Amino acid sequence: MSSGQPYPPSSTAWYVVGILLLANTFSAIDRQILTLLVGPVRADLGLSDFEISLLQGLAFSLLFAFVGIPIARLSDVRNRRVIIACGISFWCLMTAACGLSKNFFQLFLARMGVGVGEASLSPAAASLISDSFSPEKRAMAFSVYHLGYPIGGGLALIIGGLVLQMLDGIDHVNLGILGDFRSWQLAFIIVGLPGLLIAGLMFTFREPPRQQRIHSAANQSVPLRVIWMHVRERWQAYGAHLSAVAFLGMLAMGTAIWYPTFLMRTYGFSASNAGYSYGLVMGICGVAGILSGGWLSGRFARKGHVDANMRVMLIAAALKTIPLIIGPLMPTAFLALLCMSIATYLGQVSVGVTTAALIEITPNEMRAQLLSIMLFMVNILGLALGASVIAALTDFVFGYDDALRYSISLASAIIAPTIVIILWRGLRHYRSCAEEARTWTAIPAAVN
Repeated sequence: MSSGQPYPPSSTAWYVVGILLLANTFSAIDRQILTLLVGPVRADLGLSDFEISLLQGLAFSLLFAFVGIPIARLSDVRNRRVIIACGISFWCLMTAACGLSKNFFQLFLARMGVGVGEASLSPAAASLISDSFSPEKRAMAFSVYHLGYPIGGGLALIIGGLVLQMLDGIDHVNLGILGDFRSWQLAFIIVGLPGLLIAGLMFTFREPPRQQRIHSAANQSVPLRVIWMHVRERWQAYGAHLSAVAFLGMLAMGTAIWYPTFLMRTYGFSASNAGYSYGLVMGICGVAGILSGGWLSGRFARKGHVDANMRVMLIAAALKTIPLIIGPLMPTAFLALLCMSIATYLGQVSVGVTTAALIEITPNEMRAQLLSIMLFMVNILGLALGASVIAALTDFVFGYDDALRYSISLASAIIAPTIVIILWRGLRHYRSCAEEARTWTAIPAAVN
């Protein structure tokens, strides 16, 4: 696709990615902190596994999914820095509000607020990155941005573990006029408030010119019927990509949410040890996997494969199936963590390229909106159902807490092969759309 203006200098583009990486890291920390606090929250509020899964999944994803689409529509025409800064401020305050909750309903509402704030980030961030890098460089740029998930997720577990370890044996902490707080409440407050500093950093760079718009000029929304027609004419490619990403999210988020609890129940880990162990797996293997995915996609692209991004998704999905299924069944914690390390590495290989794959076949003026639809599916199928399916298998099928390992394995055995089949069948349709996208002619670019 031809473009009307040059992309920003490389140093400027990577600075934008660095700021967005920080935002994504804090987003992951605030989203994932509950994962390690399952035990104390469950005991203090008297909740079941299924109720915990609602807090981890449905509460966060319910408004995230529905609010994300109108926010993304704004991101395609309005100032993306302002949108992200407002979102960061809101989700950080709502994370701290989780620490003020006294019952299930209050915590559910606060988690919904976190989801509303975080809905502003990825669509606007993807739009900024796609306007900062040429197509052949986007996979690596998106991969670096998505490093925030494993880094933030790992830090959430490590920070949460440190807080729980420091307050081990202490029933509550008195903060003067603020009152008494449990250790899990303090963990929410400690991780929530520092993220407010990132909101200010969004104004340390300028909006890049909007590139590769083929239906409308900057500041003009493309009609919804045009978006619908674009997707409908390419439904096999979009259908394969979006459904595969939804199931990938369901599998990844479901296992990530319950793996620390599985380590505690099956191998007797303390909450802090489970946090350190799984946090290191997420941080190290996740970072390595995401960077490998960006590198591999670039390598395929340089060899002339226009379907490079989706090709990487298929390879990674096929290779991670076995370690995901057998990991929870291992006789020792070391082997379980080894399998999860392999699965995490391979799973994160796909993370950056999934966004790049969608951007590759989508015109600029509808990118944030279609990305929000992808996130809608990830959060409804992935975060909401992924957490709850595993919990439902434990509570209603096996019927006892220690069966969590079998629930994770069974869910993986069903979902992982489904993903491989969807990607394999959709690859040729995606390739056709990627080839078509290279023939589009852009109207003159402009800055908001």
